[in-house]
Amino acid sequence: MLADRILGVQRSPFYSIMELAAKRGDCIYLQLGEPDFVTPGHVREAAKRALDEGHTHYGPDRGIPELRELIAEKIRRQYGASYNGQDEILVTAGGQAALHVAVMALANPGDEIIILLPHYPPYVVNAQLAGAKAVFVRLKSEEGFVPNPDDIEKAVTKKTKIIIVLTPNNPTGAVYPRETLRRLLDIAKRHNLVVIADEVYESLVYDGHEHASLLSFPEAKEHVVQVNSFSKTYAMTGLRVGYLAASADKLLQFLKYHHTVNISANVPCQVACIVALKGSQDCVEEMRSAYQKRRDLVVGLLNDIPGVHCDLPKGSFFAFADIRELGIGSLEFVEYLVKEAGVVLTNGSGFDYEGFVRVSYAATPERIEEAMGRMKAAVLRMHSKPSK
Repeated sequence: MLADRILGVQRSPFYSIMELAAKRGDCIYLQLGEPDFVTPGHVREAAKRALDEGHTHYGPDRGIPELRELIAEKIRRQYGASYNGQDEILVTAGGQAALHVAVMALANPGDEIIILLPHYPPYVVNAQLAGAKAVFVRLKSEEGFVPNPDDIEKAVTKKTKIIIVLTPNNPTGAVYPRETLRRLLDIAKRHNLVVIADEVYESLVYDGHEHASLLSFPEAKEHVVQVNSFSKTYAMTGLRVGYLAASADKLLQFLKYHHTVNISANVPCQVACIVALKGSQDCVEEMRSAYQKRRDLVVGLLNDIPGVHCDLPKGSFFAFADIRELGIGSLEFVEYLVKEAGVVLTNGSGFDYEGFVRVSYAATPERIEEAMGRMKAAVLRMHSKPSK
């Protein structure tokens, strides 16, 4: 009765952890991929005003023109790249929709999509739904999870169509250097490929590091499609507004698929995004600064746990902790923490990268301290148990 394309998709193992945590009931959740901050007040007020003013009808399928122009201006200001807001920006119902539209419009059945490990799981699902083959290139923890372009080029075949790049990265927190991105774009040019640049964490970089965007290269437009979102920058995950930046010829084709799925993104929320872009950006810096302090806290506490090691991430709000010394699989360890400590993390095996766990520091310092204390005690109990 059901389509093979969906039957071939495996349910995320993350759900089983959530179900286990729900049975316990007193858990601290450090697995979530969303800000714990409430959307800034002036942005919330804009959405409410839009409803009161009757903005409850279909919007333009490309997105509200003013919003598209503001996104184009943001790209020019941040990255020096020239994109026409009217025909090179498409507003979508969140970054997930932007990713799905791009993959479905670009990939044919049988094409290959290069995905870097550890990966963001929806990349693989979208490849499967498009009938394409996911080709994995494993990144090295000892190299800070930064891609080696030579390894990526070795994975390119005549069937390769897309390379997906996520920086700042989920789950590792790595921020890719500009020279690495330069070389990835050169690979795309040599082999006539498209790079989908997922840059939804672009505002969350630390210690003076800068996010380098693939859009910033003058010749990028022919080979790069940017996926972006308001969710992380402005703590707007529930408002569901994202966008694609691409050449006009590609965007016209993306529009066909997007219109079929969504018609248009949520109109009051698009109005809120206009206010977010036009207003003070102090709220963005305040959240970024808070995340940096939380990052320092959580990494210090993780490294105080026997058998756990964690390098300092340069971006996003995730730490990717090495648990290989504990001698236990990541899923088993995460399940153990839920049962024994009431702490919910994300197993590295869910990102196809065993031996690590992802820790979100999108939580208050108090909750982070409590969770890490519980985790340390649980690990010490695990070490003290007699071997069978």
